[in-house]
Amino acid sequence: MFTLPDIPGRYPVGATTFAVPLESPQAVGSAKLRHSSGNTPYEPALLLEEVVFTVFYPADLQSPSADGTQPEQLRKTMDWVPKPVKGTLRGYAHFAKLPFWLSAIPVYPDVPLLDPAESSDDPEAQWPLVFFSHGLSGTRTTYSHLCIRLASEGKVVISMEHRDGTAPVVMSHFSGGSQGKKGKRRRRPKVKYYLHPEDIFYEGDGAQSKSAFRADQLLFRRIEVYLAYKAFSDLVDAHPRAESGVHVVYGYKCYEMPKRGAFWQSWAAGHVQCRDDITYIGHSFGGALVVSLHALLHKGARFEPLPITHALVLDPWLEPLATPGPAPHVEATRDARAPSILVLNSEEFTLWPDHFARLEGVVRAWRQDIREANHVPGEESQSTPVKLLTLVRAKHVSFSDFGVIWPLGHASRDGRIVLKIVGDLAIAFLGGELREALQGIEKRDMEIEHTKKGSLNSAPPALRHRKLVGHIGEVIVH
Repeated sequence: MFTLPDIPGRYPVGATTFAVPLESPQAVGSAKLRHSSGNTPYEPALLLEEVVFTVFYPADLQSPSADGTQPEQLRKTMDWVPKPVKGTLRGYAHFAKLPFWLSAIPVYPDVPLLDPAESSDDPEAQWPLVFFSHGLSGTRTTYSHLCIRLASEGKVVISMEHRDGTAPVVMSHFSGGSQGKKGKRRRRPKVKYYLHPEDIFYEGDGAQSKSAFRADQLLFRRIEVYLAYKAFSDLVDAHPRAESGVHVVYGYKCYEMPKRGAFWQSWAAGHVQCRDDITYIGHSFGGALVVSLHALLHKGARFEPLPITHALVLDPWLEPLATPGPAPHVEATRDARAPSILVLNSEEFTLWPDHFARLEGVVRAWRQDIREANHVPGEESQSTPVKLLTLVRAKHVSFSDFGVIWPLGHASRDGRIVLKIVGDLAIAFLGGELREALQGIEKRDMEIEHTKKGSLNSAPPALRHRKLVGHIGEVIVH
């Protein structure tokens, strides 16, 4: 079994997957499933029944894990492909018919959260909170390398499992079952596969389009994020509510979180900072979600704004967003100032002319709006509130673990270089040291050259004969 590269950091990293059931499942939008989806036909395409996320965090290795494993028996490995493995691999095949390798994640599963006071002079210290949203075909473990990197530096990272038809497959944890031998009830999880545009339909209105479904998916994701935030905040509050409903996931099974023991106590002691200074990171379609979270909430919105102060947007896919695109508003967060934003683009997305032109326009609008929102009379701002960088030779998948494990061989070397740069920039950005970090990275101006043979074979055909001048590891500051 291939293991993701180990990450040296300040802290060992643990990972636990949590699930929260909804008392009343809710349909988002009016799209229905076709037979081709591999799911139950004619059901609502976007039915929210539970919220699931994997948390990466600084680990306490001196106490037993959630299942009672003693410290001396803890193993640093967790499945990269969510269980049941067979169903997940079938989901990847449904998405793109791709070969796959089984991999492991170098974390300690289900161990207690480390008390931040053990490495701080402040007895009331708390770990900062980070949310992460995956892109199309992603899962809650697809970006484990970056999540582990952040957790090893003292962040608690909630990696969302978006159940909106963008993951290869998701399993139910609170429903399903069949009659087995001798009348015994046998657990059989409900399975939902990736949804292609042709897998759904809208009744009555034939004018509904792919873009309408993407908008519904964005709303679905927003609801998931708000529910995850609420449930997690209730869990880690110093006086948690008994009805927070958080369960611990093992494969496709889950169990109520035990209200005793070192594992429970570590989470229920108020060690995570949920009330302010939250960071949100998203890749591709997840990047579109980050942008939408910073848009002004419509009147009558069911959730309060999140206290987001930093947004890291990785290769954002802007097509699901309305043109010209939402601008960040102070009212969309609980912070008194607009958030700091860092956009990291791959070479592939920068060489996508129409898309990159739109991204540049969005960034210009963001810069202007944030300057105005953060302006203090009598003070001259010296900083740029929104940074846009391109990573030379980076591919769209380079921000995920795919850049390291798929395909195996020489490509993994370039993938590790890109992931290291992304991790370095992310940590510097969250720590307010981005300017200093950029001084230590090789930079160049943007130049495009035409080639007879495309160097980016995964790019669309129109982009295969163009590449940026430069080499892996260089960064373009726009």
